[in-house]
Amino acid sequence: MLEPSLTVDGASTSRQSATPSAGRPVAIVGRDAELDRLARSYASARAGHAQVVIIEAEAGMGKSALLEHFVRRRPGARVRWLRCDEFERDIAFAGAERLLGVGDTLTGCSEVEVGRRLLAWLGEQQSGKRVTVLAVDDAQWLDRPTLHALAFALRRLRADRTLSILTRRPGPSNDATVLTEDPAATAIVRLDPLDAVAVIALARRLRSWYLSDDLATGLVGSTGGVPLLVAGAIRGASAPAQLVPDQGGRSTISATVATAVARMLGSVAADARRLVEASAVLAEPVDLLVLGRMTEIPDAATAAADGARAGLLRTDADGSVRCAHDLLTAAVYRGLSPARRRDLHRLATAWTTGDRRLAHRAAASAGPSPELVAELTAAADAARAAQRHQLAAAHRLRARGVCADARVRDELLLEAVIDLVAAQDLVGADELAATVDGGDLGALGCLALGLLARESGQVAAARRLLRDALDLAVVDGDRRLCERAGLAQAVLAVRLNEGEAAVRAVTWAEESDDPELAADACTTKALGLWQLGEHQQAIEVLDKTLSAAGDTPWDAEVLAVRAMVREYLGQLPEALADYDAAVALDPIWRPTTNHSRTRVLRATTRVLLGDWDGAAIDAAAARTLAQAAAQAWSIPLAYAVSADVPAWRGQFDLAADYLAEADRALQVLRPPQVLDFVVDHQLALATARGDHGAVVDLLEPLLRTDYLARAGVIRTYRWPYQCWIDTQIALGDLGAAERALGDYERALDRWPGGAVPPRLGWLRGRLAEARGEPLAARDHYASDLLCHEVRRAPFGYAGLLLSLGHVERVLGNRRDALDHLTKAHRIFLQLRANPAERLCAAELAACGLPASLADPLRLTPREEDVAALVERGYTNKEIAAELYLTPKTVEYHLGNIFAKLGISSRRELRRRRQG
Repeated sequence: MLEPSLTVDGASTSRQSATPSAGRPVAIVGRDAELDRLARSYASARAGHAQVVIIEAEAGMGKSALLEHFVRRRPGARVRWLRCDEFERDIAFAGAERLLGVGDTLTGCSEVEVGRRLLAWLGEQQSGKRVTVLAVDDAQWLDRPTLHALAFALRRLRADRTLSILTRRPGPSNDATVLTEDPAATAIVRLDPLDAVAVIALARRLRSWYLSDDLATGLVGSTGGVPLLVAGAIRGASAPAQLVPDQGGRSTISATVATAVARMLGSVAADARRLVEASAVLAEPVDLLVLGRMTEIPDAATAAADGARAGLLRTDADGSVRCAHDLLTAAVYRGLSPARRRDLHRLATAWTTGDRRLAHRAAASAGPSPELVAELTAAADAARAAQRHQLAAAHRLRARGVCADARVRDELLLEAVIDLVAAQDLVGADELAATVDGGDLGALGCLALGLLARESGQVAAARRLLRDALDLAVVDGDRRLCERAGLAQAVLAVRLNEGEAAVRAVTWAEESDDPELAADACTTKALGLWQLGEHQQAIEVLDKTLSAAGDTPWDAEVLAVRAMVREYLGQLPEALADYDAAVALDPIWRPTTNHSRTRVLRATTRVLLGDWDGAAIDAAAARTLAQAAAQAWSIPLAYAVSADVPAWRGQFDLAADYLAEADRALQVLRPPQVLDFVVDHQLALATARGDHGAVVDLLEPLLRTDYLARAGVIRTYRWPYQCWIDTQIALGDLGAAERALGDYERALDRWPGGAVPPRLGWLRGRLAEARGEPLAARDHYASDLLCHEVRRAPFGYAGLLLSLGHVERVLGNRRDALDHLTKAHRIFLQLRANPAERLCAAELAACGLPASLADPLRLTPREEDVAALVERGYTNKEIAAELYLTPKTVEYHLGNIFAKLGISSRRELRRRRQG
């Protein structure tokens, strides 16, 4: 397999080359504007602003030639090449493994973990003022996990001398947009057909011919100006006269690729032709010695040189040979007779191994082969077990091609759809599902299409199909299919907050002999029990599910779910420990909505425990994770939780922007569980602003539904009750506040436990103050000071001290007031809770002790994240890993922080943030 070429100026390497191919320079004409755009991006990268350029055009338009031409003329750059081939599109992280040069595979790693490693690798490539050029050719063949990991990494480059250039064909497969964090640093260059002037220049370059304007115009008309076809016509013609259009206005050289390639093949000797045909069948770079032995050509070097002169072959820097272009590969392959094609595939099996050999064996088969079907199916099952779902789908489709049994063929197609859904390749799964016969789907068909509908957010269709899948599997007596359909139905029920249905459906899979399926079933059951209010039972199920080692992909989810249940029971330190353990397993997380939700929920726990900087970092990671996998179920949660810290710190516009993004994401999918979560964080912003009207607008419609009962079962009811009661007091409707307070007290008895402290004494004190009863208010506030849950939550505790200090001041107890207010002010300063700190400072001033206000926040959210980690003692490299950045970008943010705060060292920054 071809490894990417790497150039390191001044270093010794056996693969040192400025371009991925040897031989004469590629002929480039008519691309001045495109080369100028590339040059400007290179200059920006050299100035320390990471750039991404996508060269997009149909096959044959000269994308690769343009890329090679540009890179060849940048001898001072550090260049890393990645040439993608169609076969490796089905192998998860095949491209990333070649880029990173890892000794072992990346199997089992999540896309985000691979993205993190790519970021670290890109950071390591940079030295001095040299530009690192990452050249990815034929990116349409890049395997989807690598594409997402690479997109994830490139979005996080900023102050990096990195220029990433990708060539690709346009089409729906471009489902991961590769962008930098700054959209202005991304350019898409689309190549147009050649015009007559460019054709004249190309003919002069290739054959030293001087074409007339009429000849050039005719050639543009007959070839569509596609550079590959123009070059093929010029190379295949013996003289310019052959390019003269006939009376019908057509060239004697057909505009079709097949005819152009046939002409090119006809211009070379038989040995070169055989070498080109074998290369087209292999469809990958291969050592010339191997290619010569495979084709039994005695002088392979001469044949390869003949093919290269004709524009049919190219030799890479490491000596590997391949077809000069994908379009040529496809045209040569289609031009082979079926017998010749099978014969070459049969020869290829002797020179390939593993999955590639299986692919060639399938293509070499002259008819159905039950033995090969069994081998390919076994390989697909093994790939699925290893989380290599794309490869599993490819093997099943190959097995389908050599299978005579119509029933088995249908099963293979449906299992391939399921594999693509598991890989989160919903575009590919949808295209494959379109070929499924919709007449009689059967249990497996309903399961495959139901899973696709569920992950696409088509709830009604998913519910119907998954229910039918389970019913039909029961009728068929297929136990394994019952397990899979039951689990799929249970997962949908949990997402829709239907705990009872989830617990009922998941019983099919609990006793599965597949350990991963059984673990997923138990995790899903625990979530269903949590939604039913059976929290302790849920924890017991999860405790039994954890493996002895506690380090499998499903262990990460078990820990995360147990943390969530503990959080909502009010066991915050225990929950945080579980969240930390789950996050530590980041490298092995499977594609799942729970990955980003773990960061979301750890953020909520950290907010309550007073670690606001950590919460902001988690929120940023949650947004990254949800967007990386385009998770319709998780994006609203990630943006909603992001609003909390800026809201309490007075960054109201930023918090509102996050909530607006959450609301936009909710237009795609609106399950009750997600809606309730978003409302909680909308309440946080409204409360922080003191916008009581907004609180009423949010809660009044919900209070007419089962919202509070639903929240009570899962122990998330305390916060909305508190917001409603406090708002009624502020609006002067003390009767409504009294009634709501009574309802709240009964709810506390009915649903014990909750992440948010009950704050019952604070609410009673607020009501007493509103009634003009300061002595009673003081007693109520003082009672909350004894509550362990209140004292554990710094922000709420400081708010209680502020209320108590105010009432003591009103009562004339200045010394007690100052004691409470000073403690509260210190906490608000540490949290940088500006609105609350200003209120506290005003109270201190009223007591005759003015307090200095904290500096207004001047740092951006990302600068705040970097500063918070510096305060914790992280190095730049550690900060980069935590925030999914490169060390160069961390240095950039740190420089901005120092300049804004007027400091010059990390020690000063830590001292300033610690007060």
